[in-house]
Amino acid sequence: MGDLQGKRILVVGASSGVGKACAQTFFRHDANVIFAARRHDLLTEAMAQVGGGHAVTMDVSDELSISRAVAEVVSILGGIDAVIYTAGMSPIRRLSEMDAELWTRIFAINTFGPSLVFKACMPHLSADAILAVMSSDSAFQPRHSLVPYAASKAALEASMEGWRTEEIGGKRFMTVGIGPTQPSDFSVNFTPDEMVALIPHWTRQGFRTGVQSGDDVAELLSGAMSTMFASPSLGMETLLLRAPEPKVAISDYGSSTLDM
Repeated sequence: MGDLQGKRILVVGASSGVGKACAQTFFRHDANVIFAARRHDLLTEAMAQVGGGHAVTMDVSDELSISRAVAEVVSILGGIDAVIYTAGMSPIRRLSEMDAELWTRIFAINTFGPSLVFKACMPHLSADAILAVMSSDSAFQPRHSLVPYAASKAALEASMEGWRTEEIGGKRFMTVGIGPTQPSDFSVNFTPDEMVALIPHWTRQGFRTGVQSGDDVAELLSGAMSTMFASPSLGMETLLLRAPEPKVAISDYGSSTLDM
C-alpha cells in the first residue's frame, strides 16, 4: 500500500523537470494524479513512463485556461487533496535589458500563476488539503542576470505567507525552496555562451554548486506529504532542499541541465 494511496493530487508543471518527477513519484505511491501543463504530448509521454495518471492541459498565464482545467480536474477526481505548483521560467537578462512585457511574463508564470490556480481550486479542496509551490534558494540572493526570476520567487514566498494568513480552517501551504536540480527545462533557452559568461559572476557571488536529483526531491516531498496527510494538525510551511557541496565545484554550474 502506497503512502499516498487514494490521495487526489494535482501537479502543475508535470511535463518536465521536478514537476514530472513529482507526478510520477506520487503515482508510484498510489496517489490519483493529474499531470497538468501546456504541452499535452509531454504529459502523455510522462504518464506512459509510469503507466497511468490523467493529463489536463493548462496554461498558467491564462486565467480562463486555469478555470477550465480545474473544472476538468474536478470532473475526473471529484475533489482535490493536494496541489503542487512547479511551473517556472526565466530568461537570462540584465535588469537594464528587461522590458515590461518580459517582466509581466516572468511574474505571470512564477508568481501570479500559483495564486490563480489555488483560487480556482479552493471550492474543491478537502478540509486538510496541502497546497505547495516550488521556490528557489536564490529568492533572496538574486543571481547575476536572473534577478527578475529571484524577484518573482521572493514575491511568491510573500504570497504564500498571505495565503496562510487569510485561509483558515485546516489547509496547509508549503513553500519548497530548491537549489540546482537536474534534469530540468528551466534554462532550456539559455545559450552555452550565455552560461559561460555568467559562471564567473555566480562564482564571485559565492553560490553553492552541488546538484540534486529531481527524483530525490520528489521522493522527499512524497514522504513529507504522506506525513502531513497522516497528521492533519501538522504543517510544513517552508523547506529548503539543496545538495551537499561536492569535493570539487562542478565546471558546468548553471548549464541547461540545472533547475534553479
